Amino acid sequence: MFKRFALLFCSACIVAVLSSCGAGDLGGGVGEFTTVNATATALTSRLESDIVKGNTCSDSVSTGGTVVTDSVNVTFASKALYTTGALDLVISRITIHYTPVNPATTPPLADSFASISQTVAPGDAPTIPVAVLTDAQKIALMERTTLPMTLCSSTVFEYYVDIVFDVSEVGGKGDTHPVTAKMNLAVADRI
Repeated sequence: MFKRFALLFCSACIVAVLSSCGAGDLGGGVGEFTTVNATATALTSRLESDIVKGNTCSDSVSTGGTVVTDSVNVTFASKALYTTGALDLVISRITIHYTPVNPATTPPLADSFASISQTVAPGDAPTIPVAVLTDAQKIALMERTTLPMTLCSSTVFEYYVDIVFDVSEVGGKGDTHPVTAKMNLAVADRI
């Protein structure tokens, strides 16, 4: 009985290993496709976002300033796996996912999305600007009833941010895979 169970277990493991070969996420933000690997790297590892730029504070009252979107540049690189026959990649969507560093003192932020249609040839590494905190998100943080971002204060909201590119290989299997860049975001009223 034990022999049958061991044989069945080993067979299941072999099937799992073989089915994981090929396209997928290699971990560490590396996407594996049929003919290329792709990586994404945020050029700013920690963005210190100013919720209202150019405001002044007196007696804890904020005056002036503007709320603007904060963006970071991400290098998206495609590397051929073989010397010939490497295919282009197409980025179809970007999802920005936020995880509060301390959920007790930092409110959640909903994922944000951007549709994009950018082709990346094998060997290319274009820089792609990504809006990681929009003006609408900043206003929503200031208008919250619980854990609001208070202007002219020492409040800081910190997030781990995943910038996820949905990518497919032109002429490949047609599968879409995530390629992720990671960074940190600290939001405050920086005077």
